[in-house]
Amino acid sequence: MKKTAIIFIFLLLGLSGSAQSSFKTIVPKRPVVSGESFQVQYILEDGEKTATIKPPMFKNFRFVAGPNIYIGSASTSNGVKALWNAVYTLEAMRPGKFVISGATITVNGKMIRSNDAIIEVVSEKEAIKRFNTEKDFTPSDYFLKTGENPYEKIRQNLFLKLIVDKNTCFVGEPVLAVFKLFSRLESKSDIVKNPGFYGFTVYDMVNLTDKQVATETINGKIFDVHTIRKVQLYPLQAGAYTIDAMEVKNKVAFSKSAVSKKAEQEIAEGLLGNNDFETPDEGTEVYETELSTEPVIIRVKPVPEKSRPAAFNGAAGNFTISSGVVNKMPGKYEEDYFEIRISGEGNFIQLSAPTVQWPAGMEGFEPEVKDVLDKTKMPLTGIRTFRYPFVSAAPGVYIIPAVHFAFFDLDSGNYKTVTAPAIEVHVRSEEKAGIITISTGKKNQRKKIATLYWLVIAGILALGCMGLIRVRRKDKPVQKSELAGTMNLKPNVVEMLAPVYLKLPGDDPDFYMELQQSIWRFFNLHFQLTGSEMKKEVLKSTLIKRGIDKGRVKELEDILQLCETGMFTNSSPASDKNVLLQETKQLLEVINSCLL
Repeated sequence: MKKTAIIFIFLLLGLSGSAQSSFKTIVPKRPVVSGESFQVQYILEDGEKTATIKPPMFKNFRFVAGPNIYIGSASTSNGVKALWNAVYTLEAMRPGKFVISGATITVNGKMIRSNDAIIEVVSEKEAIKRFNTEKDFTPSDYFLKTGENPYEKIRQNLFLKLIVDKNTCFVGEPVLAVFKLFSRLESKSDIVKNPGFYGFTVYDMVNLTDKQVATETINGKIFDVHTIRKVQLYPLQAGAYTIDAMEVKNKVAFSKSAVSKKAEQEIAEGLLGNNDFETPDEGTEVYETELSTEPVIIRVKPVPEKSRPAAFNGAAGNFTISSGVVNKMPGKYEEDYFEIRISGEGNFIQLSAPTVQWPAGMEGFEPEVKDVLDKTKMPLTGIRTFRYPFVSAAPGVYIIPAVHFAFFDLDSGNYKTVTAPAIEVHVRSEEKAGIITISTGKKNQRKKIATLYWLVIAGILALGCMGLIRVRRKDKPVQKSELAGTMNLKPNVVEMLAPVYLKLPGDDPDFYMELQQSIWRFFNLHFQLTGSEMKKEVLKSTLIKRGIDKGRVKELEDILQLCETGMFTNSSPASDKNVLLQETKQLLEVINSCLL
């Protein structure tokens, strides 16, 4: 009996020992050239997914980056093992043989340490000698051997990828699109064409200015990976839509005299000058090439017709709703605010204002919209608040009825409706001065727009008459260039946007097309862009070169994107066209003043 018990205990110990986590230090097997960067990996097998690592001091090396954490699995003869990998990038400082100390990590309450590893660092001179004498010695990809095809080497070590998380989705369901540049070379890259996202509302998560760089190992090679752009795309309607190509021009430098050099990349958008690399270092040659992503088709399915609630207006995700008033006891004619807050996750940027059934005697107006969103989450997570101004003409108790909000739950594939309860408002008999500013402003809005339009027309005619008189007083015709030089003429923003104001009443479907054309007419007067030059990328580059703030340029891009969405999808992506028009007017006036 005792013998059986002893055997059983040893079996248990053997099983527990086999289930213990393994923690390893892995360094490059080949010698590293002094000045070259390399990676040290600490790999944990069958450990916790959320581990905290304590790295060594990395003496004799310069710390570059890390840790980059990767979680995955690997198939072995004993089954599938979970892998947790912490990667550090270091730079070799001087020749010699050095010890990379092990790291420590706590797994299941127990601290374990990885093995020490030895790495050899050689000088460039020694590396060249070994390269010429040892068949198995592999130089850096920065080195171009005699007779080696540089363009083939670029193709293998510099490429652009578009990665999407799905190719099929419902209307309102987000698609994550990430544009990445993979490089092992000394290169300068210029983004000459950004992709179009027709059929989608776009929300940027990461762009070039964020300088997001990581490392990835592909086929045993370590690449620097630059995230150029990361966006959430929210489809507006069913159909098949193409994310077209991003195009990048590159200048790549190769060395014929040095074996190894730390790969460095520079990425810009429409800003690289024509003189880059024109006088390369001695022993260095520069080659130009172009990269582009493959177009990707996204197939958008309509949300089901069956069981669609009457209150459904395109929301997709998972939401809750609440409501309240700022002042539950306003005075007669006193302006107050009714707020509806929609929280959760989903296509926030496409949510339209819920319908409010105002009680008799209470007048409500179009809401202001405020977002508090976390752009790092996919789908968007946060709160959209609709703030409705309202006034009451008589004292009494008013009930703002319950507000219903329906959405399509992407997880379950069903519709759901959430409700904010009715709100009771007590209006006091005291009268508040300065009341009906909102009401009269809304009722006379169209009249003001029409008046403004005719004033603009009159101004144009007056300017025309003045110009005619000026020309007649001259002995010879005045050339356009001379007139611009003497009078310092500049585009009149109100005049340029006058046709757009006529598209506001009645929700004219040509509003977005007219706004887009007016914007381009404005910039044509400044830059004389024609034909193939009339691209957003060209305009953006031109504005930045002329010193326009990048934030202003981004605002302009967003407005043009809204126009394209409205034109190509026959939808109304702007929550308030009048607000969009006023924002465009203000932006163009700021740019106008900066350009002169």
